[in-house]
Amino acid sequence: MKGEHLKYLGGGIIVLGLIASIPVAMNMGTLSAGIYLFIWSCLIGVFFIGFGELLYSVQRIELKIAGERPHYDPLTGQYVDKADRK
Repeated sequence: MKGEHLKYLGGGIIVLGLIASIPVAMNMGTLSAGIYLFIWSCLIGVFFIGFGELLYSVQRIELKIAGERPHYDPLTGQYVDKADRK
């Protein structure tokens, strides 16, 4: 699912932003540069996490309304339902 990947990406951005903000703050000589980097990484990470949740919710709604989509079977060259695959 694409939503799960975006959630992991957002969490990774937040963690990497925290890790990167410490050396940036020490090398720049001011604490504000590290704080700005950490705040921006948190905002971007939360954006990706929220967008992933939105995609996941839309996918669940689509499955409830339309049902499961048929999948392409490359061996037969046709679209098959899950019930037909058993």
